[in-house]
Amino acid sequence: MPESTSEHAGSDLFATISYDTSRRNFLRRAGTVAAAGSVVGMLSACSDDDSTGPTGSAVVTLPLRSDGDILKFALFLELLEADFYSRAVARGVLTGPVAALATSIRVHELAHVAFLQSALGSEAFGFSDVSFDFGASLNTQASFLATAQVLEQTGVGAYLGALGSIQSRGTRVAAGSIFTVEARHLAAVRAYNNASGGPVPNAFETGVAPEAVIDAVTATGFVRRGLG
Repeated sequence: MPESTSEHAGSDLFATISYDTSRRNFLRRAGTVAAAGSVVGMLSACSDDDSTGPTGSAVVTLPLRSDGDILKFALFLELLEADFYSRAVARGVLTGPVAALATSIRVHELAHVAFLQSALGSEAFGFSDVSFDFGASLNTQASFLATAQVLEQTGVGAYLGALGSIQSRGTRVAAGSIFTVEARHLAAVRAYNNASGGPVPNAFETGVAPEAVIDAVTATGFVRRGLG
């Protein structure tokens, strides 16, 4: 990674506290959705096309070797979430406070995207470089909430899992700030899902290794372009 980008990312933006390297354990932490059956199976079935996996150039590659790589990892996840909430709001199936929550989260995720793109500078990528298909997950308010819970748990675990690896203090502070907002999103979605254990089921959160996060995201079948 060019030195200038490392300096740019480290000056303003994102620690490994504890890793859950098992995709099965990570998905089990999604709560209500897991209780209904296989999270991976349910989400994979949501895709409406016959594509068997991601295609095109990868914007995220493992392992993450620098702060810049971690920022790219975070940006990909934020693009995924921003696209999900934008489509959910536009779909028109959400009502009342759930619609209001989705609209608010959409604004947050788009702000996270813009922030991370600014931090990455010339190495940033955007919606034109990735593609997602959320299929039937957006057909009903219930399926939206179930999927939102899994995606928010993904974001929370991913940020916490990456924080300890970030070298720049400024970047750690910024990532920590985003992490707290993602945790609030998760708590709100869990509340509307009536998830077991309530909005905040545990006194401590567990970070998830980047490899497990990418594995879990790929298993949803939502990613059409952006991962190798």
